[in-house]
Parts: sequence; C-alpha cells; structure tokens
Amino acid sequence: MSAVHKQHAHHSNIWRRAFVGTMEGISAAAHWVDTIAADQQLPEQILFALQVCLEELLTNIVRHGGTESSGDLSVVPIPPLNVEISISTGAQRVSMTVEDDGKPFDVVNAPAHRIDQPLSAIEPGGLGIQLIRNFASSIKYEQAGLGNRVVVEFLL
Repeated sequence: MSAVHKQHAHHSNIWRRAFVGTMEGISAAAHWVDTIAADQQLPEQILFALQVCLEELLTNIVRHGGTESSGDLSVVPIPPLNVEISISTGAQRVSMTVEDDGKPFDVVNAPAHRIDQPLSAIEPGGLGIQLIRNFASSIKYEQAGLGNRVVVEFLL
C-alpha cells in the first residue's frame, strides 16, 4: 500500500489511511501527514497545527480509548485500537478526520484545563484538549464511523 492515497472531488484532495493505536502508529501517522503537507506545499504553521492536533488526538486514543485505560502510553490495549485518518485539502482550508473504535469521548465538550497560568500551577492532563482548541479553526465530534469521529479544520 502506498503512503498516499488520493481522490479528486470538488477541487479538493482527499487522503485516507488506517493506523494501529500504538506509539508506532502515532509516529507513522505523523510521517504520513508530513508527506501530504510536503506534496500540497502547505504553510509551515498549518503543518505544525495539523501535527499538534493529530498527536494529541492519537495520544488520547492510545492512552484512554481502551476498555482498561491506564493513561500510560507504554500499555497498549489488547487488541490495539483501530484508527482511520483522512486529510482533505482545498483552496481555503485543510480538514483532518480521526476515527477510532475506542471508548466514546466527546473532545468538543470535554473540560480542558486552563493554560494561561504559570507552568508550576498547571495540573497534568487536559492540556491536549486546549491545544487542539487553540490550533484548530473548528472542531466537531460525533459517534460515527469506527465509533468516535473528530473533525478538525484549519483555514488557509
């Protein structure tokens, strides 16, 4: 299977790929997104925003998506969770959809910790949700596809 799958529809490009919910899967997905960004000559700040959101979403899936979640990235649920990612690029925006078959988790309505305070006062956990909200132009959640579907969009 090639690293990049392309479909043309309505003047946008769409790529889809399945990954396993493991640390190796997170790394493979990040590399895949880099390949698409280079192919599409996306601005550096959009690539950075895509990578931050992708890594936060996938890390949360691996850490918390299994039936017995320990929060530890080294403990992979057995069997590992399935993740499907699609990237869509158009003239005005880039959209990334992340689907997983883990426990339902609505990232849109989940509480996020404040990050506008000294680092010493910030409690661990919940920061990724705030990062996603800060980097994405919009974020949507629904129970669909494999189970959870999160769509983040970035305006160009």
